[in-house]
Amino acid sequence: MAAAPEARSHAGALTGAAAARKPPFEEVVAAYGPMVLRVVRAVLGPHDAEDAWSETFLAALGAYPELPADANVEAWLVTVAHRKAVDVTRGNARRPAPVGAVPDRPAATGRPDDRDPDLWQALAALPERQRHAVAYHYLAGLPYREIAALTGGSTDAARRAAADGMKTLRRTYPHPPSTEES
Repeated sequence: MAAAPEARSHAGALTGAAAARKPPFEEVVAAYGPMVLRVVRAVLGPHDAEDAWSETFLAALGAYPELPADANVEAWLVTVAHRKAVDVTRGNARRPAPVGAVPDRPAATGRPDDRDPDLWQALAALPERQRHAVAYHYLAGLPYREIAALTGGSTDAARRAAADGMKTLRRTYPHPPSTEES
């Protein structure tokens, strides 16, 4: 009889028997990959997210053997992703801006959740601390104290940045047009 699959929590994190031992790295990627991609998309936007995701897991692969078995893998991966996002941002600042570029077009992958230009525009308009706090708390599910450690501030400042970011998004992110006309 085959062994029961690993227990997974609501967020997809490894729990139960997997918490007692360090799971293979492939399981870590499967469990946390979507969350890391959501975070880097929110922090960097859709264009640089996949590269940052790959760089995150390449770096994590090298460091994973040294990670203690009882470490918070989710928080560790968000930390690695945060550092890779900083690297991408610095790299982009050093590159010349293209001139006469073709306007961006929605992705043709057939996945509607791949790209919502209005959402990315609203996220990009947020101040950096608010964008990071929103991404790390609402997409990665990190508690405010871990966000504060990542971004270099207090827990209260992280909470305030996330709240202000969400308030701004609620105000600026467009809602679907109403089908009723008054």
